Parts: sequence; C-alpha cells; structure tokens
Amino acid sequence: MERKILIHHHIFKNAGTSLQYALKKFFGESYYECELPQSQMVTKDDLEKFILNNPSALAISGHHICLPTPQGQQYQTFSIILLRNPLARVESIYKFEKRQKAQTQGAIKAKELNFQEYVKWRLNQTPTMFCNYQTYYCSRQNKSEGSKIPKDRDLKLAIENLQSSAVVGIVERYKETLELANQVLSENFPGIHLEYTYLNATSAQNSIKEETQIKNKLEADLGSEIVKQLEEGNALDKKLWKVADKMITDKLKK
Repeated sequence: MERKILIHHHIFKNAGTSLQYALKKFFGESYYECELPQSQMVTKDDLEKFILNNPSALAISGHHICLPTPQGQQYQTFSIILLRNPLARVESIYKFEKRQKAQTQGAIKAKELNFQEYVKWRLNQTPTMFCNYQTYYCSRQNKSEGSKIPKDRDLKLAIENLQSSAVVGIVERYKETLELANQVLSENFPGIHLEYTYLNATSAQNSIKEETQIKNKLEADLGSEIVKQLEEGNALDKKLWKVADKMITDKLKK
C-alpha cells in the first residue's frame, strides 16, 4: 500500500507552532519533525532519506523543508504551508528572539538591542530574514542557495511551488486554512481533523491586525525610513502573500 505523508513547511513565525500542535494531536506517534544540524536546508534528497528511514511517519514538520517535496514508488507526499503579511513578521521575530533562551546570534542581539536597533542590525547583516524571506523559502532548491537574495524569477518559482502544494493558507486566515485542510486532505487522510488552536500569541485577535495598523505601529516604533526600506525589501513577499490569499479564497468557493 502506498504511504501518504503530509509535509508541513514551517516558516518561522507563521503560526507553525499552532499547526504542529494540530498535527501532533491528530497523527500522534506518526508525527515526526525533520531538522538538520545548524538549521541546514532540507532538500528533496534529505527529505526522501528521512522518509525512508522513518517508515511509520505519516506527518512530517520542519523549518527548512524545500518545496516541492519528493514522490516515491512506495510513498506520496502532500505539502501544507502558511504565508503571512511580511511586515507583520518583523516585530514577531524580534519578540520571539528576545525571549528565547537560545544562544544564536539573533537571540543574543535581540536581548542586547532595542527593536529599532535590532531591525537595523538585521537589515545590515542578514537582510533576507526580514526581506522577501518567504519568497526565498518557497523557491530555494539546494544548499548553495543559503544566502541568495530573491529575484522576480524566484517569485515565479515560489508561486509554482505553492500551486503544486496540497494546502496553501495564510496566517491571517488561519481558521479558514484549517477548515480547507480538513476538507482537501480527507481523501488521502480519512477522518483528518486539524484542530484550531492558536499558540505562541496572546490571542488570535490581538496578533492579527490590518495592514494599515501594522504599518502605523512599525512607523511609530522604527520610523518611516526603516518602514519604507522594509516595504521595498518585501515587494516580492507581498505579492506571494496576496497569491496565497487568493488561492485559499478560490479553493473555499469550490
């Protein structure tokens, strides 16, 4: 019998912890996490090796699993991924790194610097973290692309990869995304029920804001020049986020 495996592409600060909780609750011991040392990219070959080495895995989540996923003679994979308003990720990343106990460079800097200083540091040292990161994430294919700056061609590839995924949702419509996932995935995962629970935030209502609210708050905290830089640096991500939003809208109409 062909094994059906649900792959969760966990983009940092995109409600991934909430989705992992739902996956763990439904799949139980068949839920696995695939992470490589030093946050290495998980390529198609890496994921296939993990799948073959873990024959009981029916759901796999990972922060760095590339799209699209491998398909084998004895298994079939289905991707689920969440996108988010790119500007909304900025403060969320800072707050997370400020409170986490890890000794990564980002976590250390977040504790040393205030929000504005931290954003300036990121934009100077690791701009991809704050600029078009989701386009980068959805278009990368091999480990040599670890520091690439996304271009229009990467956006095109990212969109193609989303279109080949089983479920594409957005954080701002998380509940609808899960409803869609339960509907779409039921054919290959009979009885699937991914429960709506929002973790890693004060509440869903407080964490999800309108675009204008997000921009106004960032301008108050960072200044208009930095926000302009962030907007320009996320032109591709904004387009990708809009594509994901339209995808979920179109699928829910069916």
